[in-house]
Amino acid sequence: MNSKPIICLFVKPPVPGHVKTRLARELGAEQACRVYCYLVEPIVAAIHASNLPLTLFFDGERPEQLPESWRCHALSCYRQEGVDLGERMTNAFLQLFQEGFRSVLLCGSDIVGLDECYLQKAALGLKRSGMVIAPAHDGGYCLIGCTVESFRTSIFEQISWSTDQVLTQTLYRCRLAGLEPAILDSLPDIDTLADLKNAAPRLLKYRRLSAIIGSIPN
Repeated sequence: MNSKPIICLFVKPPVPGHVKTRLARELGAEQACRVYCYLVEPIVAAIHASNLPLTLFFDGERPEQLPESWRCHALSCYRQEGVDLGERMTNAFLQLFQEGFRSVLLCGSDIVGLDECYLQKAALGLKRSGMVIAPAHDGGYCLIGCTVESFRTSIFEQISWSTDQVLTQTLYRCRLAGLEPAILDSLPDIDTLADLKNAAPRLLKYRRLSAIIGSIPN
């Protein structure tokens, strides 16, 4: 039985043309892919520094498609299974609960500010409330955590994924299920060039990302 929450990080193999496609329309596929890698790498490092276990759930065919620098910090790598995001997240939670983990923090991989301190706050919120959610600036959420006791598949159902209604609808589903998640500070996710520029003040320690932003004409 595992008492520490496990971090479930949703990732994609960094293949130009297959990641950050909206950003690629503005920066080009190669540059957008670099942005994605520069977002994922500090998250993986922060999880490692937090001393919380990590598993990677990837949208692809083989774990070898993921960089070794990501896989070396993970206990395991699994394919995401499901027809939509809600099913993929549901199945990830269920799999980790079946493996004996009592609590899971599921995170997106294109988030700015998901550092060691933030992850520890998420773990504390999960321990106190049984559920935790981190809003994203675009109306969705970038982290969601549940204990095995609080988990309900219904919180991932009837959600308009990839819209600005995701968080509102999810909180409504939580209320219907009798759940009151702890709410963390909102963080930006990066889907477009505007997102990247708006997040610039947070990116001072992300030197390679800052360099990309600095090279973009106003």
